[in-house]
Amino acid sequence: MWLEYLLSLISLYLVVAIAAGAHVLLNVRNSRAAFGWLGLIIVFPIAGALLYALFGVNRVRRKARRILQEIGHEPESRETLEPATAAAPLGLPGFRVTGRNLQPGNRVTTYYNGEEAYPPMLEAIDSAQREILLSSYIFDRDATGRRFIERLAAARERGCKVCVLVDDVGIRYSFPTIIRELKAHDLAFRRFMPLRLIPPSFSINLRTHRKLLITDRAVTFAGGMNIGDRQLLEGPSPHRASDLHFRFAGPVTADCVQLFSDDWRFAGGEPLDPLEGYPSADGSAQCRLISDGPDETLDSLMLVIMGALSSAQRRVWIMTPYFLPERQMMGCLQAAALSGVDVQVVIPEKNNWPLVQWALQHNMAELLQAGVRIWQRPPPFAHSKCLIIDDDYALVGSSNLDPRSLRLNFELGIEVVDPGLNAALSAHFDSVLPGCRAFTPERLADRSALLRLRDGAAALFSPYL
Repeated sequence: MWLEYLLSLISLYLVVAIAAGAHVLLNVRNSRAAFGWLGLIIVFPIAGALLYALFGVNRVRRKARRILQEIGHEPESRETLEPATAAAPLGLPGFRVTGRNLQPGNRVTTYYNGEEAYPPMLEAIDSAQREILLSSYIFDRDATGRRFIERLAAARERGCKVCVLVDDVGIRYSFPTIIRELKAHDLAFRRFMPLRLIPPSFSINLRTHRKLLITDRAVTFAGGMNIGDRQLLEGPSPHRASDLHFRFAGPVTADCVQLFSDDWRFAGGEPLDPLEGYPSADGSAQCRLISDGPDETLDSLMLVIMGALSSAQRRVWIMTPYFLPERQMMGCLQAAALSGVDVQVVIPEKNNWPLVQWALQHNMAELLQAGVRIWQRPPPFAHSKCLIIDDDYALVGSSNLDPRSLRLNFELGIEVVDPGLNAALSAHFDSVLPGCRAFTPERLADRSALLRLRDGAAALFSPYL
């Protein structure tokens, strides 16, 4: 009797382990992550398979395909390469990845911190007549969050269509959440990937990290800023951060509206009205939207960034709060530095996710030895995100340079070919360097064996950081 029971149990273990292992091999693209899941399933077949089903299976791509079929969405055809894109500095990598040309005629304005960004954002809400589309990862229920809610409610009362998309993990950074305020003011909202037990959906990954505010399909605000007191450099929040945000007016707004529309539909919202009524193209910046997420087959942002790094001739300047490049991107940074390109990276002195900082320190020596210079910016937390290459190109948006952003979350990037924006961001980069502290090989070598062990252990979790 007991022997039959044991054989049945072993058979169950084998079936579960083989089925789960096969699913890992067929669907997990990151080899380190796949190896980790396989190891867990082999050692703990039932528990490992259950954990993989709950946390490792990407249900987003399947859901996205189903929704696209329901609404009859046709995949966008690739455009023909235009001479302006081919001639633009670093215009080709993004075209090869997206099939979209750079769009001329955009005007781009840069804002530093919430003190500069929030007033024009609120003014755009106040002046909107037809439609306001807002997407944010974090939307705090504090003075700043309530101010946005009040302006959105006033816009709805005067006849504007208002759609608010919030991430169901991001909104929980404040308690109670902003949902209560959205309901109280009768604003149309959707929670992206709601957390629930049945069917299981409670991953801290697969989140929408995009930040968008679009008014009357004429103006787009995008970048790294969430909504809350934490974005006010002189504000009361203990979690305040320095940041960058941007205002776009011109043809790129149409792509931003389409991206919001897709996310809104994915989250259960009704389709938006057909696209129309965009401003004329009278600016100097060429722009291209790069959308990226676990619902896509290509890691678009990663490929665009690596293509841009490989094309750099003079400089690569990076600002990012979470810097944990994968091996391919590390190779691009090392190759650029070794070929004489000025490669510099500014990161926070103290990261609010210590595991990211520890994992970076495990691999940092390779970058430093190749000539990459890494600077630590003192508090408040440096949340700015931008990539500056040579004298014309910049990539801005919501993405960090870590696996979570580039593989596991929904992000947006906007390529901008414009000497004016490049010069403004370069001046900002130069302005923060005097207060930064350089990472050196000597500092890394001074770590104790215990700290090096800690950093090496943290690096094992890099695919999920």
